[in-house]
Amino acid sequence: MKKHLLTCIFAAPLLLFAQQTYVWNVSSGSWAEPLSWTPARTTPATNDVLEFSSNATVTAMPATESIGKLWLHNNAIVNISTTVASIISIGHATVAAPHFAVEAGAALNISGINAVEFHIETGFGGEVSGNMDFYDGAHRATAGSENSLLFKNGAVFTANTGFDGNAFGTTNLNSVVFEGGAQYVNKAGGNPFGATAPNAVIIFNAASIYKYQRNGVGSSLAGRSFGNLYIDGNVDFKGIGSARDCTIQNDFRVLSGFFSFKPNTNGSHTGNFNIYGNIICEDTGYIDIGSDNMPGAVQMLGTNQTIGSGGGTGTITIKNFTVNNTSTKLDRDITVTGVLNMQQGIIQTSPSALLTLSASASLQSCMHDYSHLPYTNMGCDNAYVEGPAQKQGLNNADFAFPVGLNGKLRPVLLHNTTGDFTVEYKRSDPYLDIGASIGSGIHHISHIEYWNITGTGTGSVELTYYDPNSGGVTDMNALRVARYTATQWTDMNVAGFLGTPGSNGSITSSVLNEFGSFTLAGSDAYPNNPLPIQLIEWTAYRDLNEVKLQWKTSGETHSKGYIVERSTDGTSFLAVSPLIEAQHIRSFNYTLNDKQPEAGHNYYRLKIIDADGKACFSDIVEVFFPVLSAFRVYPNPAREKIFIKIPAQSSISTLAVVNITGSVVKWIKVSNLTIVSVDILNLSPGLYYIKTMQGQSSVIVPFIKYNL
Repeated sequence: MKKHLLTCIFAAPLLLFAQQTYVWNVSSGSWAEPLSWTPARTTPATNDVLEFSSNATVTAMPATESIGKLWLHNNAIVNISTTVASIISIGHATVAAPHFAVEAGAALNISGINAVEFHIETGFGGEVSGNMDFYDGAHRATAGSENSLLFKNGAVFTANTGFDGNAFGTTNLNSVVFEGGAQYVNKAGGNPFGATAPNAVIIFNAASIYKYQRNGVGSSLAGRSFGNLYIDGNVDFKGIGSARDCTIQNDFRVLSGFFSFKPNTNGSHTGNFNIYGNIICEDTGYIDIGSDNMPGAVQMLGTNQTIGSGGGTGTITIKNFTVNNTSTKLDRDITVTGVLNMQQGIIQTSPSALLTLSASASLQSCMHDYSHLPYTNMGCDNAYVEGPAQKQGLNNADFAFPVGLNGKLRPVLLHNTTGDFTVEYKRSDPYLDIGASIGSGIHHISHIEYWNITGTGTGSVELTYYDPNSGGVTDMNALRVARYTATQWTDMNVAGFLGTPGSNGSITSSVLNEFGSFTLAGSDAYPNNPLPIQLIEWTAYRDLNEVKLQWKTSGETHSKGYIVERSTDGTSFLAVSPLIEAQHIRSFNYTLNDKQPEAGHNYYRLKIIDADGKACFSDIVEVFFPVLSAFRVYPNPAREKIFIKIPAQSSISTLAVVNITGSVVKWIKVSNLTIVSVDILNLSPGLYYIKTMQGQSSVIVPFIKYNL
């Protein structure tokens, strides 16, 4: 009898707290009707698991209820529209997480004017991988703990037609997270964040999507952080401003309609738009950001970013635009109407994707290294325009075009200029690209660079030089500005010089009213500047135990020749060739073999020497030789003695002389030696090998012993 009594005492608590799963079993019915569930839910409990595994319509909800779990799966589409407002609290310690679950393929749609709220209690969690839609009323999905309601990859939440308020409530900050691949579609209601910026109930991770799919005045973006921000409607932010930044961790994309952010109150938006992805514009959608009341800027802060992809035709206009990244590639025209601030990053443009600075626009930039020029804002080697750049509406004004290529700023300045102008720098041979005919007063022009300057108006052109990138300016009196005038390169006269020969500076033309292609030139009276040299090709590569160096030049009229130099650290160079005389042919290929490269890194450069002895240098190329590959035997063939050169970095201690059958005929101790002498006089004539083992690598170098 006592045994049975104890069994009852211990079994009772288990029965009391055992969870029960109830599966919805009707196509349409009341939540509170016991027979809507299998088994019949006659006694609701706080740890009940309520499961929807097929399509269902719920017509009535209890005013309040607590359950352990709500689970939608098996592609079930559940529509809820209740006759009274309802709050369902979710979570129980005896039920496994997630306590609120909408699996992939399933959908939860809540509609009607009576608000329904699903609240995940503190300490419990939910996951949505399917769809959730709120219509009509002030419906809610709230969570009591941080990071406790997760919208997973593929999940879509839609604040749909007629929805009112904040879908995830206004308290419990950071409780809802949209992970990468999850999407929030805003068609109605308030902003998703629920709290005053910078606080937020919802967190958008970097790869999530917030799609604003409505027309009219948008909710404030200030102080907010999005993953991808999509605009799919006509959105006007003219009345909204703040001192806080809007951060877009990935792409800013206009799918259709337009995005206009033009505050109408003076100084009302001092914050910035910080974009770490791309700016994409599809269909006929357009973007217009900034007004006189907005000192904040659109800032490109990512790595390799693009603006204007998406195949659309709409315009992109930005007032204040800051570039501080690695590169920004334009896929369509953009116009800057305020300040273009170039701090870091190359802007890549093209004739069909032009960067235009309007009449009211100005330029700010990082510090350049043209030490002899007094100008502040004209770009730098880390921030310039690669391709054409346009400045509109110059009115007897000066402007520096921050153009360049291949890691070097090569700007042009226009002075006292009136009109609209477009400038592009070309690192190419103007003789070959444009024409070879030379007008009076000009002895030769550069073979390595030129600028295309197009526009209608007047002004002086100031061309810059930076040696050795410009081919070596050795005599300022000989320097000229040349323009191609349909048939020949013509002297544009000299209004002034700046700079130092062999360093950097500029030359300014007289006032012009025609423009086109310009380059640096040498005059007839002083033809010494080595401007014509162009290095078309310069390569180095391993060829067995040697390095083969090849280069190709054009325009060697005033070139004396070349010396190949080598370095092991990329800084201190020594000659490895005598002077190789220039052939003075339009295009010529040169080859040199370095027969004794060093073990490890070998850096090579060409010293290009002009007829008057001035020199400039090519880019540096590198060839790497593993330490063991520098192991050499000489002379070869040999009769009495051979010498073995061993790299200084080597840890080799012993070498073997091996005959053709593989037998060792002599051992050689080489510890701490770099050159070893070996007597081979008594060896029989024939083929032998010097062999060593270092680590897992074997080096075998053949030599021939001969007799007279």
